[in-house]
Amino acid sequence: MSNDKLYVRQICFLFLAFALPVKLITMPALAAKYAAEDLWISAAINFAPDLAMVFAICMLARKFEGQTVFEIVENKFGIIGKTIFSAAFGLFFLFKAYLPLIEHRNFIEIALYETTPALWIFLPVFLFSAFMSYKGLRGAGRTADIAIWFTVSGIIVIAALSITAADVTNLLPIIDVPFGKIAEGSLNTSIWFFDSPYLLFCLGHFKPEKNQTKKIVFSYLGMALITLVYMAILQSEFGTLTERQFFSPIKMGKYSVSVSNIGRIDYIAVCSIIFSCLFGCCLSLMFSTVCLEKTFRFKHRIIPCLIINGFMAAIIVLTEDYYFLIRTFFQNYLIPVFAFFTLIPLVGFCFKGGKNDKGGLDADGRAGKNGHDDNGLITDEKGRKDKSCAF
Repeated sequence: MSNDKLYVRQICFLFLAFALPVKLITMPALAAKYAAEDLWISAAINFAPDLAMVFAICMLARKFEGQTVFEIVENKFGIIGKTIFSAAFGLFFLFKAYLPLIEHRNFIEIALYETTPALWIFLPVFLFSAFMSYKGLRGAGRTADIAIWFTVSGIIVIAALSITAADVTNLLPIIDVPFGKIAEGSLNTSIWFFDSPYLLFCLGHFKPEKNQTKKIVFSYLGMALITLVYMAILQSEFGTLTERQFFSPIKMGKYSVSVSNIGRIDYIAVCSIIFSCLFGCCLSLMFSTVCLEKTFRFKHRIIPCLIINGFMAAIIVLTEDYYFLIRTFFQNYLIPVFAFFTLIPLVGFCFKGGKNDKGGLDADGRAGKNGHDDNGLITDEKGRKDKSCAF
């Protein structure tokens, strides 16, 4: 576990660099289909419970200081409880990864290819995802330190180009759409949210810092505000046509005078967002791999990485022509399931907390009971290595 320690800054960047760009591809156009010029309100409604859960998980981090979510569950419900918990969340993250992966494939196809490429061209993404899963949280944190610059610069360039062609009257009148339509837009786009479980599985893996709760909560709030501003600019530029602007980063800004005079400089920003979206799509698969490691024993850590990513690659190949049908299924049946998993951390407040004084290294640098050695391998009370793979 010591090898997977993150800085709080990197936890914040997981939201800002990875979770943010995934929401900009198709979600704004779908929200506009229901809520019209009030599409940003639909998104704000979805951000609110996630923001509350991020705060709640930060409180759990203080209550169970130093403990991972798997250690907390095992201490309260035993090995069987931890296994069920791991398997259930493994499926949750697997389902959560599906829509962003399909959208990212289509996004790349539209942005970078003049003709429709063969599906196999996208499949190497899963080799990259398997590598990211193998490197674990620390690798994701280091990548987030780099990807944040691509995400921020890409959004800034696209927004700057779009503002010159925007008409703010397209946002008026504010709150004129019936609340029922706004709520419908919120419900049908909520499948792109439910990000707080990412933070849940970071428990015990980041170094305590001063004001860490404020930093994490404000980073998620910042992601929400950036998304809302982006959606407002999109609506201002396209008005009643916003609901047709799927893969919006490609559509926004191309009517700017700068683009007409210089060329499609917006494609630099689009490629930056594609780069960050790739990590955002792989993030759920990484956490699904972690859950699989905790559910079954493997001789080598690469095995669950290949299983999860190979399985998802096969699913993408088999279902690529049924995206709209599957998206409707997600919206009709899986939103309550996702909401249930998002609310599970609240159960932690029913139990007594405490610091992790059973795992890790003791004062002499030896692995304690149910601890981890310097290589991140699980050890028993005598410091012997367990055969299972540690995250």
